[in-house]
Amino acid sequence: MTKPVTVSALPILSIAILVSLASMMLGGQAAAQYTFCNKTSYALSAAVGYVDEESLITRGWWRLRAGECKRVLSDKVRPGRYFVYAEAIPGHRGQLSTWSGKTPLCVQNDSLFTLRDQDVCTDDPRRQREFLPVDVGENADGTYTTEFTDESNYTVFAAQVAGVQRLMRDIGIFNGEIDGAMGNTTRSALRRYQESKGMSNSGTITDAVIDALIADANTADAQMGFFMCNSTMLPVWAAFAQPTPPDGGYVSSGWWKLDSQECAKVRRGELSNESFYVYGVMEAETRSVPLAGGDTDFCISMVQFQAEGDVACAESGFDTASFRRVDVNGAKAWTFEFTPELFNPDLAGR
Repeated sequence: MTKPVTVSALPILSIAILVSLASMMLGGQAAAQYTFCNKTSYALSAAVGYVDEESLITRGWWRLRAGECKRVLSDKVRPGRYFVYAEAIPGHRGQLSTWSGKTPLCVQNDSLFTLRDQDVCTDDPRRQREFLPVDVGENADGTYTTEFTDESNYTVFAAQVAGVQRLMRDIGIFNGEIDGAMGNTTRSALRRYQESKGMSNSGTITDAVIDALIADANTADAQMGFFMCNSTMLPVWAAFAQPTPPDGGYVSSGWWKLDSQECAKVRRGELSNESFYVYGVMEAETRSVPLAGGDTDFCISMVQFQAEGDVACAESGFDTASFRRVDVNGAKAWTFEFTPELFNPDLAGR
């Protein structure tokens, strides 16, 4: 097999691009296909981009259990440029992990998609992801594999075990190491979980138990975090400022485009007992109306942005806006609603 070429995507995450020579290994003709393999300890949602009849198409999402390989394109893989992207499921704790590059392409955030028009997301940056270009050479013989890897460089089996360990830790039933080794601590925790779900408590990893763990992790995540909802009849562009422990500073970021009655999660995980800040601009027919009642200035920009709270906004190329403070009072989750009154200075109050 051709030696893997490792492409750095983040300091500890990488994507290994392999030319699959299955026909040589099996002594026959390999089925033409593009395959994704997940050799990380995370359950992933993955997408692919490719050119077809001069159109750049993006397709997703494929759910990849840790240690799973899945065909994403069944047609013959031709020499040329493809694009790949993957992100961890929301149920995993901590900062969202991505396997990505620097080419922005369109996705559908919450559903399966095939997009033939890359202009559909130009007005909504949150529907874009940074894909990694993959150049397929002449020696691919119609078959190609992209491996998503991390710093542990797991085998497929070890990745599966590590994935179960991570999911059990995410839902609070395992406090051992995520090392890909099926030791007694891991097996005992797995058996207890299987028994609680009415499954065979053999301690054996199956797709069914992995899927149950993923569902539980995602359910727990859905009950934590900071949400913004648009209860007006017009689109709202939202921004958010949040604390950045351990230094105690704040960072502001935006924009989330919220159509009428739409919500978005802007912070993952259990909330800290600190203040958060929100800002929004409602798109009226002839003008943009800013959120009223703000009490703290943070940096913003006309385009998608992220700004540290201690920078001089104007000197750093940012504008300034007055954000409203939101005290969550120790709650694990909080929903802020943009209502029409909040865009009227006479009614907004505090």
